[in-house]
Amino acid sequence: MLIPLSFNSFVNSNVNSMIDTEVKVHDNFALEFKIGFITNNKEEDVNEFKINTWIFVPNSLDINRSTYSKGDFYKDVKNNLRLITPVYSLEEILKAGRGPIPRLQKAIDSLVANPSDEIEVESYIYQVKMLVCIVKSALRRHVQLIYKAPSDDEAVSLVESYLRDVNEIASRYRAELNKLTGAGISMKQREYFLFGDDFLGNIIEQYTFQIIKFFKDKPVFIEIKEGLNRLLEEEANHKKKRGFMLLKRGDERHNSLVITQRNVLKKFVESDLFLQTLKKKDGLFVEQFYYSVAAGIAMIFATVISFFATQRFGNFTTDLFLILVFSYMFKDRIKELMRYYFSSQLSKKYFDTKLKLSIRKQEIGWIKEAFDYIEEKKLPEEVRNFRARSPLVEAENQIYDEKIMLYRKWVKLSKEEIEKYKEYRLSGINDITRFNLVNLTRKMDNPYIPLYMPNKESGYESLTGNKMYSLYFILQCKSEEGEYYKKYRILFNRNGISDVIELA
Repeated sequence: MLIPLSFNSFVNSNVNSMIDTEVKVHDNFALEFKIGFITNNKEEDVNEFKINTWIFVPNSLDINRSTYSKGDFYKDVKNNLRLITPVYSLEEILKAGRGPIPRLQKAIDSLVANPSDEIEVESYIYQVKMLVCIVKSALRRHVQLIYKAPSDDEAVSLVESYLRDVNEIASRYRAELNKLTGAGISMKQREYFLFGDDFLGNIIEQYTFQIIKFFKDKPVFIEIKEGLNRLLEEEANHKKKRGFMLLKRGDERHNSLVITQRNVLKKFVESDLFLQTLKKKDGLFVEQFYYSVAAGIAMIFATVISFFATQRFGNFTTDLFLILVFSYMFKDRIKELMRYYFSSQLSKKYFDTKLKLSIRKQEIGWIKEAFDYIEEKKLPEEVRNFRARSPLVEAENQIYDEKIMLYRKWVKLSKEEIEKYKEYRLSGINDITRFNLVNLTRKMDNPYIPLYMPNKESGYESLTGNKMYSLYFILQCKSEEGEYYKKYRILFNRNGISDVIELA
């Protein structure tokens, strides 16, 4: 069974409550894996997760240890680690009590009462950032609900609630600016609020355009078109009123500045969710210890040879000289062989790198990662069954075997330390890994292949076909609540990624 990517080009898996996986195309040549590690509500303070990813590469791409090393792989992989945004629906954001808007209102009231207090200033900035991040997350989930609506009537109802709630959220947030006009409030403190306002307008536009794009060619669009266009018009007018940057038709230079400004704004707003990391080599002390053992074994060999040669041939003889030279040569080789042996054995137990994760210098856990090539005979039985090649591909594989790469991650998180952070209950972290495929396209054939069909008048007619290569990813997700497997097929060529399909 094939599950092709839908409108937003993502595949989301919610099979395991502690590990949430989402795969999407980030750009033409980059694949994005978003893995959510969710700490449970049980008594255990420390939660462990393991992700094993087997990547099956066609032989024709000439990817192996010599052409694509471990260092090349890590150059193509980029990791972003951040806390999972607290989950609220659009309706819940508007509720009274301890929701995002009441928390922001309380923080602003405290700031107005004591604008010079650093703690109050920090709390106010934090609440501005968290509110708009929560709104962004809620908008994304609501739009996904609209896409999955079982009927047109349900979709229209969800769009109407979207318009109602978004207008109310924007109105309540922007009304708070009136409080920040007192004599004690600095221009910088006021600007922080406007940063949030600008970002809020950007994400409202972003998701509203996504809804329009999704429904544009459907009959039901007539019913929702007016409300969506009105919302976009109101947001544009608000940006003009506040002096925020707007896109201009035909002005590429200005529009590029708008894109840059929005990216900087996004990084600022989401900065409190990103984790600090400290990377180091895993098992460094153990590795150096075994390398010392290797040097010691080689030295023992050379010393024993020297001892017996001296007794046999005496001092300062030609025979002794030659034997000492040969013993030194073998000592050096023994040392390198032992280092290689210990290195290969250690790689089975230790990982390549270890990233310590922290929030405001408070450590909350770590992530270990490792990469290597493996032989097919060493694949777990479940993975071999999941790969399940077609008869033709299997026949080809008997001659030109696929190359198999294994990317491992081991995650350990402290639920207690995560929950200490600020006021919101945070459920875990998101590990967003981008895998760039450019280096895998170097030896691909021309993506356009001429094809021919018979034609009675001209003899033939020519067609153009796209030559695609298939890359298979099999993920094994393990946590304390069990494990599950996911399989994805990536179709790509020298022009980039064409599609991502989940195979069930």
